[in-house]
Amino acid sequence: MRFKRVSLVLEPEDAREVLAIDLDQDPRRALAFVRERLLKPVKDALQPH
Repeated sequence: MRFKRVSLVLEPEDAREVLAIDLDQDPRRALAFVRERLLKPVKDALQPH
């Protein structure tokens, strides 16, 4: 897989979740967010078109 710059647009609820994760400093919640909300869009952006 070739890496390149990836831009993501967060829905308001996702932005709130990022801030809540930062406030709570909960690593399990952070990992779950990455896996559930960010992983697929990043993988999709890195696929050759």
